[in-house]
Amino acid sequence: MDEAPSLHFEVLSGLYCGLSRKAAMGTSLIGSGLDADIVFVEQGLEPHHLRVTLLCNSIEIEVLSTGISIEDKGNIAAGERVVFPLPIVIRAGTMSIRWTVQDSAPAGSIGPSRVSLLTVAIVLLGLLGIGTFSAVFFDNASAGAPSIASSHGVELGPKLTVNRPDDRIIHSAAELLQEEVDRAGLLNIKVNSGLGIVTAEGAVPPALAARWQEVQQWFDHRTHGTLTLVNGVAVKEEKAPSSIAIEAVWRGTPPYLLVGGQKYFVGALLSDGWTLDRIEERRVLLSRNGRLAAISF
Repeated sequence: MDEAPSLHFEVLSGLYCGLSRKAAMGTSLIGSGLDADIVFVEQGLEPHHLRVTLLCNSIEIEVLSTGISIEDKGNIAAGERVVFPLPIVIRAGTMSIRWTVQDSAPAGSIGPSRVSLLTVAIVLLGLLGIGTFSAVFFDNASAGAPSIASSHGVELGPKLTVNRPDDRIIHSAAELLQEEVDRAGLLNIKVNSGLGIVTAEGAVPPALAARWQEVQQWFDHRTHGTLTLVNGVAVKEEKAPSSIAIEAVWRGTPPYLLVGGQKYFVGALLSDGWTLDRIEERRVLLSRNGRLAAISF
């Protein structure tokens, strides 16, 4: 005896782009909370964002939060319960998810009882910002629901596969981010790359904090959320000491500053704990206690 048709989804945009799964039988709760049936974190979703239910060849959508729309059909207000024919694309938060109905597999492949699934959760742990690490969790906890693997006598243990991006891609992404940072006038932020991640360090004054957030969002959209940005930028007023009066800058090899008639090369200690970090085309960067300050010239 064949099962009823099943509801499938595929993520078309956002950090989970390309993910495709079969939803649990019955109604599925979608959100960022780990008690949801289908979990997407760091995608602009509320803990309980919406519920979906397969109704023959249609889908019932119960909207639990704002910011949900149907492609080519417009927005749906919070609290509404609507039914649309499948296939359909739902936009929620930063994601687009295509829902389809598929015929059942041969009898015996999966039991008819509802499987309680924490279908997909990628937990992003920020390191001082939006830097992320990802893990995928699957909870197939209902008793008496045989899995495909067990039907073939194969035991699957927890597995985490990390695909580190190519170093050249990381380096190019870091260069693009530095260019965008410079265009935004965030002179105290330095971008680097290494070990499969992009890092940003320095400081921004409170008045420019929103601009730095915009640059981070630009980076996430530009890379489609596939690269990790470790944000070490502090929001604080970081002013270079007025006692450092630069008389001249030599940008030859090696570059140096002339302060008080003395030459200061990169790495030299100036005053008040400030160290000459680097000399760039239009600015000198000083470092102290892991923070950067810029002096334009």
